[in-house]
Amino acid sequence: MRPGTRFVPFMEKKDYLDCLKSSSHQSETCRRFSKKYLECRMAKNLMARQDMSELGFGKEAEAEAPGANESKRTDK
Repeated sequence: MRPGTRFVPFMEKKDYLDCLKSSSHQSETCRRFSKKYLECRMAKNLMARQDMSELGFGKEAEAEAPGANESKRTDK
């Protein structure tokens, strides 16, 4: 194993945790980091390969930006 390759998932996890901290732990705003981290773990054989849709990352969920539901709210 090349030096530094072992810690790639660590950096992905760090990005996700930093995002959570900066967004008051609103996980929906950090989904892209979560997905990237899981994909990295699967690529490095640190977890079993699984379809991303089984992990909650379907095409519909990806297309919807965080806060997209905000504009659908109506004030009464």
